[in-house]
Amino acid sequence: MRKFLLPLLLCASLFAVYTGNPANPSLMTTGFFSAHNPLIKGTSGYIADYITDKQFELDTRDPAIKENEPIRQFIIHSQLASFSLILIERLELFGTVGGSKPRAKLREQDQNTKLLFEFDSSYQFSWSSGAKIVLIQWGQTYLSTDFTYFQMPESTKSYFKFLNRLNLPMNFDKQELSLKEWQLSLGLSSRVLFLTPYAGTSYLRSKLHIASGPAIGGIDYKNKYAIGYFYGVTASLSGRFHLNFEQRFRDEKAYTFSTIAVF
Repeated sequence: MRKFLLPLLLCASLFAVYTGNPANPSLMTTGFFSAHNPLIKGTSGYIADYITDKQFELDTRDPAIKENEPIRQFIIHSQLASFSLILIERLELFGTVGGSKPRAKLREQDQNTKLLFEFDSSYQFSWSSGAKIVLIQWGQTYLSTDFTYFQMPESTKSYFKFLNRLNLPMNFDKQELSLKEWQLSLGLSSRVLFLTPYAGTSYLRSKLHIASGPAIGGIDYKNKYAIGYFYGVTASLSGRFHLNFEQRFRDEKAYTFSTIAVF
């Protein structure tokens, strides 16, 4: 049982790549301290990201090993601070920093019984950086692209506590994780009064390495689905404060709330 449970436990603390409105550089026209259409302006904000299911698989070409993987469900809550620099309302350079708290659920099938396991972990440090570029603009409609790089360094906080509801003798050691992923997206946005809905597609490449000790060696994972889709809407309040809601699916099931203040 342990050889099937251990990959599940180690995969759970993953962070999703939040896209946001790709047309952000052109939507934020006025700041609290900057004039209309300035050459440079800055932003800061808050991101709450909720993932209800994220799919990963072993990074191997052996189909027999992949077939032995258990069915997994990942639930991850992330709290992040964001900041960015906007140039000529066409290019935005941004970054985020904060923490993620994952949970994992596993229902393992057995010939005689069905076992339910739940796992939890503590918050661990994570950060990202990237850029948004407005490629083409037709009036209040924008075709934009977004690139994001995310990294979660190795940390001793990457351990899981077994919630023993069935009084089973289980003991898992701490495991250090390192995660590196990048995402490229293309989206279409159209502004109507103070609302700007958007939708698009993304390409995600994610690599997860688990340092399991010199006796066992490391375990590598990759994202199961590379192509994903997203949609959302941005509400611009007086041009200086923005609220955003986004939902992502296929590569992961997630939704995000964020706020941005323009300076």
